[in-house]
Amino acid sequence: MIRTAALLSLACLTGQVAFSQTTEPAPNIAGIWMFEAEVHPVCSFSGQARLMPGDDPDRYDCELTARQDCPSADVLYTVEQSCSASVDGDQLTVFSTIVNFLEGEPTDSYLPDHFQLVIKDASSMDGVLLGSGAYPAIWRRAEGAIS
Repeated sequence: MIRTAALLSLACLTGQVAFSQTTEPAPNIAGIWMFEAEVHPVCSFSGQARLMPGDDPDRYDCELTARQDCPSADVLYTVEQSCSASVDGDQLTVFSTIVNFLEGEPTDSYLPDHFQLVIKDASSMDGVLLGSGAYPAIWRRAEGAIS
């Protein structure tokens, strides 16, 4: 009986501590971002994204332009994409749709560039680029580009 009372007291105390903790507001991630991913040793992948707040504070409209350059294979793509992004806790998920091939011949083998990122703070996010595979990716705030 004493053991049960002690456990109940501990549970109540733990609940009060957890309840009294305040959560920090999510960082403002709207604005211009530069990104890069490690897609292949002989290729570079980088670009720029713009996140624009939507009606829901956890949703963003976005646009991105990605550049994939593989000089040894004579492959260069610069691809304009529209996207939507959603925040869940410290996670940002970006789903993209190809709008236009700015450089390189349009091809079905170039897939939209989706990202799954962890929001570190208002100026950095890390995670993966999801396309034809999963590749380490980083997003960094462009200088002075907070919306």
